[in-house]
Amino acid sequence: MAEPVRVRLVLPRTPRAELLATRAVEEAGQRIAFPRDTLAEVKLAVVEACLNAIEYGTGEVEVEVIAHPNDAHPWIEVAVVDHGPGFDPSQVPRPVLEDKLRSRRKRGWGLELVRRLMDEVEITSQPGMTRVRMIRRRGGE
Repeated sequence: MAEPVRVRLVLPRTPRAELLATRAVEEAGQRIAFPRDTLAEVKLAVVEACLNAIEYGTGEVEVEVIAHPNDAHPWIEVAVVDHGPGFDPSQVPRPVLEDKLRSRRKRGWGLELVRRLMDEVEITSQPGMTRVRMIRRRGGE
């Protein structure tokens, strides 16, 4: 079995920095023959996680992308880490479409998108560090 492909990034706190992470996901996914549509979903989830980390965190945002080339069931794992105040993921309300359409504030979909687009999502958070770990199997296998 081939070794996993690992990419580690530290995102600058600049506009569009999250796109650096999507490039890493794209290249890693191509190496393990992820379908284009599946990769697009992974990239969207990574963008949302990175934008949250940039907005709510302080200091550097670290991203690690690992492509696991398991012959039968390859998968991509992405971890996004920030060093902000932390939060309780169970206290983040699930967005309700009707409420968002009536509201002026259309934001608040990030974590919901991440959860729906990825096969597994694990959020660990405490003051000084939040880590969002996401896994997506090729073709949602």
